[in-house]
Amino acid sequence: MNYYYDIILNWNEEESYNFYEWNDTDYLELIKKIPLFKVKHKIFLDLVSNNIQISSDFLELIKDKTLISTQNNFNKIPYACLFTDNKNVIALEFNSKGQTTSRSNLTIDDELNVLEISYALKDQFITYDIIKSLPKKTSMRQEKEAKKLITLEINNLYQNKEEAKLKYLYYEYKKEKIDKDLIYQKIMQDLKGEFNEEILKLYYIIKLSYHNV
Repeated sequence: MNYYYDIILNWNEEESYNFYEWNDTDYLELIKKIPLFKVKHKIFLDLVSNNIQISSDFLELIKDKTLISTQNNFNKIPYACLFTDNKNVIALEFNSKGQTTSRSNLTIDDELNVLEISYALKDQFITYDIIKSLPKKTSMRQEKEAKKLITLEINNLYQNKEEAKLKYLYYEYKKEKIDKDLIYQKIMQDLKGEFNEEILKLYYIIKLSYHNV
């Protein structure tokens, strides 16, 4: 079996974030050793686009082979490995039934290193079933989080009838004075569209409104 050593992973349940989308608050895991498999491009696309269930034979093959570095000790991830198609790399973790539970992209350095050594590997055939397709990525993580914060804040202000702050935020956002119902409707409509500089501006206005001057 082939392994890759000393790799940093950022596990998430459904979406594997690109390294430039990682946040300072993310829990990053230092993996000392993890199995590495090269697969056909079609298989790789299935792995990154779906939650899957791998065969019990493959599950047994990778069992307890992934080591995590902790203080003065090593722990094991029961079922995890890296997959590559010589162009891309993904880390997947499975439960005891062989179902995908989490996934992670790699840092750019780790990905380049994996791709460099993967050319010498033989293709691994794996048997799996597709459980469900994952949502297609339509925006960056930070854009989603910004829209989520705006939505929560505007909903909270509107439902709690904090009209003064709602009007203040909207004036800073659009330089318009309108009633609270129309403010709510317009902002919610804006959030349904593509992320843009105006929405980013509103995000920063809301964050700044909580800073003590």
